[in-house]
Amino acid sequence: MIVTIDMICLRLSDDGIQVLLVKRNNPERPDFGMWAIPGGWVYDEDFTARGGEPADEDFEAARRRICRQKVHTYPNFISDPLVDGNPKRNPDGWSVSISHYALLNASNIRQIEAAGMDRNRLDWFDLNLILQGQMTLAFDHAAQIQHAWTKLRAAVEYTSVVLFFLEKEFLVADIMDAYAKFGVEVNRMTIKRRLINSEVIVSTNKIVAPNKGRGRGGKPATVYRLANNEVSYFQTCLRG
Repeated sequence: MIVTIDMICLRLSDDGIQVLLVKRNNPERPDFGMWAIPGGWVYDEDFTARGGEPADEDFEAARRRICRQKVHTYPNFISDPLVDGNPKRNPDGWSVSISHYALLNASNIRQIEAAGMDRNRLDWFDLNLILQGQMTLAFDHAAQIQHAWTKLRAAVEYTSVVLFFLEKEFLVADIMDAYAKFGVEVNRMTIKRRLINSEVIVSTNKIVAPNKGRGRGGKPATVYRLANNEVSYFQTCLRG
């Protein structure tokens, strides 16, 4: 049985939410020339004697290898696995996909670009193109992206997951901009009450000048960070 790990890598851009895709470039493999989710097989055998890769110790090792080889960075956040499988999704036979939605921040994106990003083989695409069926992808990857988006969008207003799109240090204005990309309007009072007072985010004891911090009324803006690297869950909707 084929077991693959697929990484649905998302970023926030000026134009909205985008997904990272790779072009399949092996003419001897299915769906040659089509855009696909970055991913790869889990190696259950050691092929080093024949010049190949060693067996993966576990799924975490396989995920890190695939991110290194295909994405050129390890995402700031990786979701719990979304598992699916059937005998029809891959022409080679029964296959199981372990997919994750992965949130990339600006540091991740710089690492990808520093690796020599060839946009004929690896590029960002507007998520809506895929969700609206305007782009055909390899295998069942469009359905995988739709599934991941449903899971992520459901979590946006009830968890702190959106904050993982941001750099390690950020401003209240950055939080508002990030939620706006999801069509969620949050104001400064909501952020203070739901994120700051509950210590989901904490001050770094730094401030930035008004022109950099976009502070209201020209006031210096406080710099924040996540209190920890775990997703926080809210008892009620963030807008509530």
